[in-house]
Amino acid sequence: MGAQAAHDERAADGGNVQSRTVSSKGQLTISAEARRKLSIAEGDHLLEVVVGGFLIYVPEQVYLTRLLDAFQESLQRADLTAEALLNDMEAHKEETFQELYPNLAGE
Repeated sequence: MGAQAAHDERAADGGNVQSRTVSSKGQLTISAEARRKLSIAEGDHLLEVVVGGFLIYVPEQVYLTRLLDAFQESLQRADLTAEALLNDMEAHKEETFQELYPNLAGE
């Protein structure tokens, strides 16, 4: 077993911090434990976020789910429904079209 493999195996004890080595192709291997904990499967997309000197990978599905949850909570606080919001957007689109293209709006 190589030094990196031994190091990675020791880190696979369920801890939150693990060392990974970047391959010559710029690739990283995500541990099976981390993939299991975060339900990451082959073909899943990760968002790469660079903040200052930090590099963070976030499962795209987790991010989108949290974003949608936050959006739904905002709608509820504003006493809006998605349907009402979509209707308002459609009305705004029609008004904008009529303002920009008054000659075409009546056709």
